[in-house]
Amino acid sequence: MNYGINIGIVGAGLGGMTAAVALQQRGFHNVTVFEQASQLGEIGAGITVGPNITLILAGLGLEDAAESFASATTTFGTNHYQTGERILFTERSIEQALATQGAVVRHLHRADLHKVLENAFNTEGNALRLNHTLKHIEQDAVDQEDGGVSLHFTNGATERCDVVIACDGLKSVVRDTLFDTQPPTFTGFLTWRGLVEADDVPGLDVVPHFAGYPSEGRMFARYPLRRFRQINWVANAYQPDATGEESWNDWTDVSEVLEHMGDYHPEVQRIIKASPGGRCLRWALHSRQPLDSWTAGRVVLLGDAAHPMTPFYGMGAGMAFEDAAVLARCFEADTGDWQAAFARYEKARLARANKFHVKSLERGKTYMSANPADRAKDPTDGMKREFTYNAMTVEI
Repeated sequence: MNYGINIGIVGAGLGGMTAAVALQQRGFHNVTVFEQASQLGEIGAGITVGPNITLILAGLGLEDAAESFASATTTFGTNHYQTGERILFTERSIEQALATQGAVVRHLHRADLHKVLENAFNTEGNALRLNHTLKHIEQDAVDQEDGGVSLHFTNGATERCDVVIACDGLKSVVRDTLFDTQPPTFTGFLTWRGLVEADDVPGLDVVPHFAGYPSEGRMFARYPLRRFRQINWVANAYQPDATGEESWNDWTDVSEVLEHMGDYHPEVQRIIKASPGGRCLRWALHSRQPLDSWTAGRVVLLGDAAHPMTPFYGMGAGMAFEDAAVLARCFEADTGDWQAAFARYEKARLARANKFHVKSLERGKTYMSANPADRAKDPTDGMKREFTYNAMTVEI
């Protein structure tokens, strides 16, 4: 089947590329991705590829490609922030993961995961347009027979599409233009992220593979990437009077992190200090009110553009993958009737994504609670059922 509808995707991040691949595989070949960067890629950091993402990759025929970059993560734990003593420890074999969750967890470098999607996308016919930064969007009425959406870019180009999927991220031009959005508010949390070479922290104990070190108002986590050649780390601190950029492109010196983690276990400090050039990325976490709708005429939102969320469940990318898989299925189910597909997609996805949007911030407060019993809770406490979701088979 080859559907004639011309679909524009704004943003070639993980959500946008997943949507593009999933749509092509379902017979929607008139898909064009517009990306502001001069080359495809993702920022140098790790990502938790949970079972929900792995199921989608498998459904798209891409799990083997993901496996080529990273094996399954089999041990997870919480360690005492000062002594390093294990508070929680879970070991789950691949067989157990498949039996209980239907898929494994992996920890991948974001660039590697993005490469898997990039390689799967058919770019023939100029389907990928780099150096296209969206400046303005306008659209015709939904009932106009020859109507469409006009995308105006800063390079002077104007492109016309029948419909647009906006995957333009946290600071979405599309969302802020077409939707009634509230300004972001600072959550009080600062986050730092770094990537170090494993050789620069010799003798590091990497079991559990994923390890969290929570304390009151602070938390550190680390996990290996690229078959233990690199270590990805993330640190958080509650600093309600702080200021900072809502961006992963804001660099700072690791001394800033160590000011907050000075009493943490020596292995934690060794990892932080091994960051190349003594630098790391800094993000002041902001939150937005969840939207009541992701559809505006011929335009629909996906991923962070629809539901930018804090990282405390590690499900931001997972939500984008789920959105993309479900939206492609909706287009197929409605045989290209975009109005029906948008309605079906929103009905299937909005409540779940908004739940994670709210619960993620709540979970961050629990992780860093003054109560040690809260900090010792399983990371999926109260949400286990939500982690069994399969976007490739869920009712739509």
